Amino acid sequence: MTKESARKRLQDFYFLLFTFGSGLFYFCFYLVSITFALGMTVIFVGIPLLACVLRTTHTFVQYERIQTKVYTDISIEPILTRTNSGRDKWMKAREAILNSSNWRAVFWLMQKFFIGVISLICAVILYIAPLVIIVTPILFQHLDIYLWGFAVDSWEKAICVMLAGCILVWINTRIGNSLVQIVGMYTHSMFKAIKR
Repeated sequence: MTKESARKRLQDFYFLLFTFGSGLFYFCFYLVSITFALGMTVIFVGIPLLACVLRTTHTFVQYERIQTKVYTDISIEPILTRTNSGRDKWMKAREAILNSSNWRAVFWLMQKFFIGVISLICAVILYIAPLVIIVTPILFQHLDIYLWGFAVDSWEKAICVMLAGCILVWINTRIGNSLVQIVGMYTHSMFKAIKR
């Protein structure tokens, strides 16, 4: 494995972890803040709060665009920033709340949580599990290890498992890169949906 391919594998692994982390953040942030803002609309505090929450979508989708470019090399056209007109705060809040692209962005960003969970599972299976399988000859002497339905209790089995782990590392490099490209295409689709 060359230094460049090892760096690419590590970069793909980081991107899958970032996908989980950002998806979890977006889901929790919008679920809690929108629910709280809607609950506070009874005393009119929630309307400007909801408008502020919806204005964050532009920042977050731009962050997603940058992350996708850095990790997947997929270029996405930026969404133009909105100009602040001289209208009063209630008109600005009304405009932010009634802007359908803000709500579409919230939907796509919250949906990223589910993609993030899948990314986390795949990151563990594709990048961590093969490395653990490779060190089986060291671990089987100290731990009871069961892989693929049989106990690893001899050097012969441990070496076979280690070789299988090396093969998995080679195969998972291609699968991991494809998965990262799929997540990048999700961000591309999100931008197309928001711009409509």
